[in-house]
Amino acid sequence: MFGRKLIFVLSCTFILFSCGISEKKPNVLLVLIDTLRADHLGCYGYHRDTSPVIDSLASAGITFRRVQAQNSWTLPAMSSIMTGLTHRMHQAGFWGKNMCGIDPSLPHLPQELSEAGYETGAFFNVVFMSEAFGFHRGFEHFDCNSSVGKTLSRDAATTVDEAIAWLENRDEPSQPFFLAVHFYDPHLTYDPPYPFNALYADTTYTGFFNNEWGGRNDVADVNRGRVGIDSTDVEHLVNLYDGEIAFTDHSLGRLFDYLRSSGISENTLVVLAADHGEEFFEHEGLSHGHTLYQEVLYVPLIIAGPGIPSGRQDTILVGQIDVFPTIMAYCGLRAPDVIEGHNVLAELPADRELPSSLILSSGPRVTVRRHDRKVHWIQKSDAAFMFDLASDPLEQEQLDYVDTTLVEAVKWHWSTPPIGHPDPVSLDEPGVRALRDLGYL
Repeated sequence: MFGRKLIFVLSCTFILFSCGISEKKPNVLLVLIDTLRADHLGCYGYHRDTSPVIDSLASAGITFRRVQAQNSWTLPAMSSIMTGLTHRMHQAGFWGKNMCGIDPSLPHLPQELSEAGYETGAFFNVVFMSEAFGFHRGFEHFDCNSSVGKTLSRDAATTVDEAIAWLENRDEPSQPFFLAVHFYDPHLTYDPPYPFNALYADTTYTGFFNNEWGGRNDVADVNRGRVGIDSTDVEHLVNLYDGEIAFTDHSLGRLFDYLRSSGISENTLVVLAADHGEEFFEHEGLSHGHTLYQEVLYVPLIIAGPGIPSGRQDTILVGQIDVFPTIMAYCGLRAPDVIEGHNVLAELPADRELPSSLILSSGPRVTVRRHDRKVHWIQKSDAAFMFDLASDPLEQEQLDYVDTTLVEAVKWHWSTPPIGHPDPVSLDEPGVRALRDLGYL
């Protein structure tokens, strides 16, 4: 009960934005929350009060209700946010035995803003967003904690402390800033600190799926049927996951408080996004990076700042590729023509088609969504199937027909030549250890 009251108090901390945009270039805060399902946030209709601070952000700006991630694991999805390109175009990801980062020839959001006079800073918390994978380009201050063990990683509270310290110690406070802050806490393993560990979860749980479970090999054992799991275990994992979201939300409140109390919020655009969601046996599996169903592709996108309408709910179809051009447009800058995203604060195509893709050992899987119709295509078998997300948001019942125009769209997307051609990543020993801990090596 204490934890719930603590969160409620902090739910009132968010910025009160002014009505007009200052003549000065706006600051930009990009909040990236790893493994965050939109449907586990209050502002997206969740039944638990996991996110009062994020809900407050939503009430101060625009909540996009139809958001589609471009991949279901971190490296390619975060690359889409930073480049404005789909996975097919930027090619960052896992190809056979090789890991590939962001091609340095591609547009990169922090680079564009740095060249436009922005002071740029980043606080990231996973090896896939490290310098080895190209995420540092354009950041004057780049801090990636690439360790993955929870006892070594920087949690949300410490990440906020360090981001605030960067804001307090900037060399040129009059210079506009672009600050990207990444939170890794909702990612496995789920081990929220007190009191969030008991906010939803039963601390007397003695099952196998506790706060130490959740390495990549652990997940593979469950998903391949080598280790059994029942509904009580799944419920416990969901409870811990929700506690991690609540802890992250609580920590984020302190960052927003600082922006408000320092007066920075009066000229700051805040964009909150996520790389992918999380599976809890909606399709016979746990974690992410295995499928392209909505539990891993339905992510939040919330935008608030001077001149942004308050409390607006937008149902236009948007994607991660739209973050780049939207920020550029808001700052009065032109996005590179090559990027695929659109400015979501302007008019978007009514019949827009958004692709997502994933490379598995069995080959590529690709989806395209138009409105609430979504087609899945498996390249190896040339099989396609479709869902109606309006009536079936978690894709439990395949439709008995397939829209051939969507199948054509998905095949056209996958046959389009990429523009990124990244070299395989060569990691130092800490990076190798981090990937080994994640189970990729």
